[in-house]
Amino acid sequence: MSGNVLTIYCHCAYYQIIPSDVKSAVLTAIKDANIKFEAVADLCRMSAARDPALKLWAKAESIRIVACYPRAVRWLFHAGGAPLPQSGVEFLNMRVDGAEKIISSLLDGQVRSYPSKDTYLEKTGDWIPWFPVIDYDRCKDCKQCLNFCLFGVYKLSAEGRVEVCNPAGCKTNCPACARLCPQSAIIFPKYSDSPINGDEVNESVSGGIDEKTKADLTSLLGGNIYDVIRRRSKSGKRFSKDTDRKDMPQTKL
Repeated sequence: MSGNVLTIYCHCAYYQIIPSDVKSAVLTAIKDANIKFEAVADLCRMSAARDPALKLWAKAESIRIVACYPRAVRWLFHAGGAPLPQSGVEFLNMRVDGAEKIISSLLDGQVRSYPSKDTYLEKTGDWIPWFPVIDYDRCKDCKQCLNFCLFGVYKLSAEGRVEVCNPAGCKTNCPACARLCPQSAIIFPKYSDSPINGDEVNESVSGGIDEKTKADLTSLLGGNIYDVIRRRSKSGKRFSKDTDRKDMPQTKL
């Protein structure tokens, strides 16, 4: 990338999905490289809170984001009310690439050795920012996620589109709605497996729920998943437990 590049580094402070030595080496390199950068504790949390900084960064002439999967990051910005432009954005994925490759990209191929040191970015509050974001390039608005979710995470917008309205209501470590989605349109950036973690979708295996997932969800719900969804859709009933997180207000759309 050329020009006035803004580098955004995400520490993913609330979940251990990126090796600590990779994060430490990359952040040290960024600090020592004398480049324009912003280091944040967790982009997921900023997205959930609709942090105004996201909009400012999205307007940068050129932006480089050092975080996780590009698809996850792009839709986190979108969920935070700050869609990224289609050009002028570079993604560096610390979940996949090692520190040396990331640092090489940051320094335009000039790799240097950086001393190991512990670097921590502070967490704010106890809430773990585990929640879904929707890939609207894939979403067909079937509303299965809305009808399936027990915790009031989703709602319909004024235009009738499914949106995530209550990130703090999501049950930590539960990716069930993403496993249910027939279009693989729901992303949990902190999840372990592809494509739910934001990795690119393998179209040859996408487009439906496999039998193991169907059995798991049936066991969880105590009945056929599609029957449960139809019943909830007709009744319009939702319930939510432990969604009043003082450190994480509901997102206002």
